[in-house]
Amino acid sequence: MSEKKVTVLKFGGSVLRDESDLPLAVHEIYGHWRRGAQVLAVVSAFGGTTDALLKKARSFGDDLHVGAIATLLLTGEATSAALLALALKKAGIPAKLMTPEQVGILTTGDPLDSEPVSANTGRIGEELENAVVIVSGFAGIDRFGDLTLLGRGGTDFTALFLARKLNAKCVLLKDVDGLYDKNPKLHYQRASRFQKASYATALQLGGELVQAKAVRFAEESHQEFRIAALATNYSTEVGDHADVSAGEAQTGDRRVRVALLGCGTVGGGVYERLAAMSDRFEIVGVTNLRPQRAITYGIAEGLLVGDPYELIERDCDVVIELIGGDEPARGLIERSLRLGRHVVTANKALLASDGYGFEDLAARKGISMRYSASVGGSLPALEAASRATEDSRPLSLTGIINGTTNFICDQLAAGKDFRSSVALAQKKGFAEADPTTDIDGTDAAQKLVLLTRAAFGVNLPLSWVRKQGIENLDHRTASTAYENGNIYRLVAEVYRSGDGLEASVRPVEVPRNHPFAKIKGAENCLLIETECGRKTFLQGRGAGRYATTESVIADLFDVRASVLESNAGVKNFVASGKGVSA
Repeated sequence: MSEKKVTVLKFGGSVLRDESDLPLAVHEIYGHWRRGAQVLAVVSAFGGTTDALLKKARSFGDDLHVGAIATLLLTGEATSAALLALALKKAGIPAKLMTPEQVGILTTGDPLDSEPVSANTGRIGEELENAVVIVSGFAGIDRFGDLTLLGRGGTDFTALFLARKLNAKCVLLKDVDGLYDKNPKLHYQRASRFQKASYATALQLGGELVQAKAVRFAEESHQEFRIAALATNYSTEVGDHADVSAGEAQTGDRRVRVALLGCGTVGGGVYERLAAMSDRFEIVGVTNLRPQRAITYGIAEGLLVGDPYELIERDCDVVIELIGGDEPARGLIERSLRLGRHVVTANKALLASDGYGFEDLAARKGISMRYSASVGGSLPALEAASRATEDSRPLSLTGIINGTTNFICDQLAAGKDFRSSVALAQKKGFAEADPTTDIDGTDAAQKLVLLTRAAFGVNLPLSWVRKQGIENLDHRTASTAYENGNIYRLVAEVYRSGDGLEASVRPVEVPRNHPFAKIKGAENCLLIETECGRKTFLQGRGAGRYATTESVIADLFDVRASVLESNAGVKNFVASGKGVSA
């Protein structure tokens, strides 16, 4: 097993009511995954599906085939689990969908209300090393290999049982933000939420919220768990402790007010997600260099603001800058920070040159400057670089952080000339109309500056990165390397030497069985090594509308938590100012 802590997230039918709830589930999973957890998602059928399937089964009479019922009911879980895997893939998050047979929860007793005995934790652990793992809820197998069920509400049991076997944290995600002394939907003004609750209290008050036999299992095995809602700051911790009240039910979190600067490919994706979460976010306005293009994304003309400076002067909590480039982005970010607005951006070029100054200004203003989307798309590269080096000095950071060159190098290896390789990359959407900064290594160098800042705490000047692109790599050299069992990749690297830090971006010939050679298309990867000998490797989609949107939204949720808690201390990727020889 990896050193990473496993988190089991259970998604019930009350939070996965239908397919429209899948993006919010993806946000929840991504939030845990990018904070370094290995995530196991246990998924129920969409709301009402199990009842509808059971009704259909009963239409055949009272003497029903037990195995057929189990198989039929599990089609609901299988459908929601498969669709969640597709939603994760769309967002650029690696996902592994495991069947009940692969998960191997061996059960005994009543086939439709069985008790779990063991699970294939070795296989689950292996899959968790490389991806978010998704399993169908309340499914098991008996000693004959036949499908069994853990009873109604058994997805809770599946989650708690697997969490116990994996020594994992467990969060049961519901349509309420914890356990209350009264049903908050019926007694909203008088219901009090528990901050902590004993197993006995959970059994007494859980009702339909948590399966009773799952709670009894948790008590017997001393498995603590949390009851929470999606994207909320509140929860109830259930375990071996006395009850602690958190007070009366909240009157509801106010919406966080967002100004969106730029509504192109990524900005349009961000707008769609914000509009779908209108209970959490209020869009105070949108500005775009081409207003008509913004309208094609469904933005109401009343939200469009011609002057971006006028927009950020409006009463808002956070400014999302997705215009890109130098100006007016630089001036807009600086003005937003001086106005006390949190800022979320994906502008790697500007951050590589001015990011340290922006972070310093944000720190002095007591607000956050977040830019996860500037490196790696949905690959949480900055978070991983910062986290991996918290308790041990970094030695090196190496990776593939530009997807355009992956595709071009593969085409060259196949014998295609450089010009046609670039043209095909543009046609397939891997390259921009002007791919110069990708091909000459500038894009990767800018990202490397930000990764160095996160991992080493050093504000490395872009000019200090020794940069060589792939513009001089021809198909003869690439195809010959391929015939010899190798392939070219544009590798970014920074490492500690006797003279300080050495940083470079250059094409490297690697064996075809090397992890870097397996990174294709828009995929990125990162390998971080520290003095204590720990190696951290991760991969994910490094570019694209949905992958970058996911990263922006994750930053926005972090800012939202900061705003709602009136706590401006959200962790930033702040350079230490030690100098390049640190």
